[in-house]
Amino acid sequence: MLAAAAGLLNWAVFPKPGLWPLVWFCQVPLLLASFRETSTARSLLFGLVTGLCFFVGTCHWIAAVLRNYGGLSWAGGELLFLLLALYLSSFYALFAWAFAKLAARDGRLGFWMAPALWVSAEYLRAHVLTGFPWCLLGYGLVDAANLAQIASLTGVYGLSFAATSVNALAAEAMLHPSRPAVYRLGGVASALGCLALGFAWTGEKHTEATHLVRIVQTNIDLEQKWDAASKASLLDELTSLSVPSTERQVKPQSEPVRLILWPETPAAFYFNHDIEFRRRMEKVAASSGAYFLFGFVDFRPGSKSSSQRDPFNSVALLSPEGKTIAQYDKIHLVPFGEYIPYEQLFFFVNKISTEAGNFKAGSRVVVSKLDNQRALGSFVCYEAVVPDLVRQFARNGSQLFVNVTNDAWFGESPAPWQHFAMARMRAIENHRYLLRAANNGISAIVDPCGRVLKTLQRNERTVLEGAFGFETRLTPYAQYGDVFAWMCLIMSVGVMGVRVKGRGEPTP
Repeated sequence: MLAAAAGLLNWAVFPKPGLWPLVWFCQVPLLLASFRETSTARSLLFGLVTGLCFFVGTCHWIAAVLRNYGGLSWAGGELLFLLLALYLSSFYALFAWAFAKLAARDGRLGFWMAPALWVSAEYLRAHVLTGFPWCLLGYGLVDAANLAQIASLTGVYGLSFAATSVNALAAEAMLHPSRPAVYRLGGVASALGCLALGFAWTGEKHTEATHLVRIVQTNIDLEQKWDAASKASLLDELTSLSVPSTERQVKPQSEPVRLILWPETPAAFYFNHDIEFRRRMEKVAASSGAYFLFGFVDFRPGSKSSSQRDPFNSVALLSPEGKTIAQYDKIHLVPFGEYIPYEQLFFFVNKISTEAGNFKAGSRVVVSKLDNQRALGSFVCYEAVVPDLVRQFARNGSQLFVNVTNDAWFGESPAPWQHFAMARMRAIENHRYLLRAANNGISAIVDPCGRVLKTLQRNERTVLEGAFGFETRLTPYAQYGDVFAWMCLIMSVGVMGVRVKGRGEPTP
């Protein structure tokens, strides 16, 4: 019951319901259940139950996606999702087992090591096999605007560490009520409060938003059938939204840089293989006098056969003259969406995408150069949840982040809000303005502190206009990546190795 309660509390932290203050208490029941549990099977079971409750609550939308777009029956979608949830829950089980083992040897050490053990388990979940870093605990603090700036130093894993520290010391104070235990809990809470105040004092220092962006939320139905007439009508409407007859200004601009964004391709758009579509896109850029970024599907000769064409999920940036500046091909593809990992094992799962064959991954991060030494980096959809990939855009010179996505696959589940929260964390980690264009939402403008400046209602075909700025400062996280997570992993393995093999009587 305690393990299940922990899973439900972890679920409640994230959208929706989004009760993020629970992040300070959601791990306590699992720690209470696992403390000095001598049975390996029981400690693993406790973690597995917590993980299952969490992932069923947070990620059940995956089953719907597999049914609606993956060609599976209700039973097939539920079964495959359950297998995925069991796999992901194994990392919770690993954490509970490691904590129980350490606490069995030294109760106080178990609580002090719990944050590093938790970060280690999250880091492994994010990287083992294809990795699935969805809704790591630290994302629950994205709305704690000042404290969340810790991520600029440590990445999201530092926030997971902070939250688990409070949970662990709260659990210790409950199990061993004493003045020192209360002092330790109060000391950590005070330290986090001081950090929040410190970031509140310094975190406002970012460039003024003086450049205008127009984000077109296309709201294209995934089930729409396409013919020449319907495609032309849609493109006419989107063009009129992109280049209105009367230019609307949010505020006077210090420089004439403007940007128009369309989302990740939600339709049969082939910039390099459809002459009419290419002309339309070039006309949008030239008639607006703006840089124009949009998603499309590219095809190139396959590596196995010259007659085969491999699809790529791509983004193009056009100059105000309508010339192609850069193309970026999505690197981190969605497993079971854009490709099937381990195809021989999962031969029965159809691709969610309607494109023929598996999508192929791009090979390099692309930073697109604008005028006046400015540059932007655009990452696509699921890549927003991969912090080590996104930071490479900043490290390679990107002064502005653009995230294009098509979250219509998620339906009306909580997933679009979860996805948006994780994208906001990338702005914090790298101290960059984030411009987000989503097919049916959530389209938004986010400042370098992760705060939402402007957003649109979902499921509307409309335009968002607002201002942004360019940032040049590299955060420690952008420069050095997941060093903090690696330190936690190395420390966890080292302490576990020493303590589990150690001899002697357990200490209180």
